[in-house]
Amino acid sequence: MTTGPTVREIAARGIVDGRAEGPALVAREPVSFLGDVDIRSGRIVGDLPSARNAIVAGRVLIFPYTSGSAGAWRFLYQLYKHGKHPVALVTEAVPDPSVVQGAILAGIPIVCAPAERLIGRVENGTMIQVEAAGERGLLRIMG
Repeated sequence: MTTGPTVREIAARGIVDGRAEGPALVAREPVSFLGDVDIRSGRIVGDLPSARNAIVAGRVLIFPYTSGSAGAWRFLYQLYKHGKHPVALVTEAVPDPSVVQGAILAGIPIVCAPAERLIGRVENGTMIQVEAAGERGLLRIMG
C-alpha cells in the first residue's frame, strides 16, 4: 500500500487575503521588489546569493523581510501585469506597507510570522499552499 505525500500545517499571521499554491522559492536575504527583481522576466537580479537568477513567477516566495522604499508596490504590481509575479509571499517579519499595497492590487496573498522557521528547513521546489483570511494565515507544506 502506498501513502500520499505528508502535509504539515503551520499557522501564520494573515496580511493580504487570498489562497495560492506553488513551488517554494526560498531567499535567505531580504528582498526588495524595487531593484532585486526584473519586472519583465521575474528573474532575481539583485545581490541575493541564495536566490540570484531564480524566477519568482508562479512561486511561493519565502524570505525574511521586505527591503525597499515606498515605490516597491509598483514593481510588484508590474510583475503581476507582466504575468511574472510570485503566487504568494511568506515573510518572517511584517512586510513593508508598500509591498502590502502592491500585493493587494495584484491579488497576491501574504502571510508572515509563521509558527515555525521555514528558511533553512523548506527546500526550493517544495509545494506549498498559502491561505490568508483577515489575521489568520495557514501554510500547508507538502512533502
